[in-house]
Amino acid sequence: MTEREKGRERFTEPLDAADPRFVGPDLDQPLPPRDRRLVRSRGPGGENPDSPAVRAFRIALPLLVLAGIAVVVLVFAVGLSPGPQEAVVGPVDAVRSAVARRPQRVCFHDNNPCAWLTLRGGELVAFNTNGPLPQEYGRQGVGWCESSGWFGSNATGSRYDQQGQLARGPARRGLDRFALRTDDAGRLVVDFKQLTAGEPGYTSGPPQPPDGPDCEQIPFDRQADLRL
Repeated sequence: MTEREKGRERFTEPLDAADPRFVGPDLDQPLPPRDRRLVRSRGPGGENPDSPAVRAFRIALPLLVLAGIAVVVLVFAVGLSPGPQEAVVGPVDAVRSAVARRPQRVCFHDNNPCAWLTLRGGELVAFNTNGPLPQEYGRQGVGWCESSGWFGSNATGSRYDQQGQLARGPARRGLDRFALRTDDAGRLVVDFKQLTAGEPGYTSGPPQPPDGPDCEQIPFDRQADLRL
């Protein structure tokens, strides 16, 4: 054995402390032999793949993924639906009598959205109190002028005749209408989820003449809410 080989051998130590070649504190006496059991390597700091925790995680992970997908589908299928948005007004004959003289306002849970109930061609209709323009929404919505019988928005100056047709702009169409139905008890129901767009101004023909002078500013009508 060469000096180089001797030097390399001299600094080569066994990697296993149970190796008989590994010497203890007494350099002349090796450590006593110990039982050794070979196990699968877990890698640097890894978890034993055969441990109960790892097996449970392997089973739970696909279930968690499926649960997440189910939650997303449920949110889009059900969670985004606002549910029924209907307002029961009252007996149809009573409603018809109440709006024969002037339009009456009905709101969903006493809040927006609201509708103007009136007669058009002898049939009950529910005009949206939000006009076609964004500036005609909410508190700046569409009111009713008692002197002219027209509807209008103070924010934009748009006017709509008694039939909800556009009388003058800047709006481009008439008032939108909510769907109406009669329930089994003969009561009128306003469905605030179903909305029909108003007729475009260029197809509706000339407006119905006003009943009197137009309102320069339509006052907010606190007596318009229909109570049956």
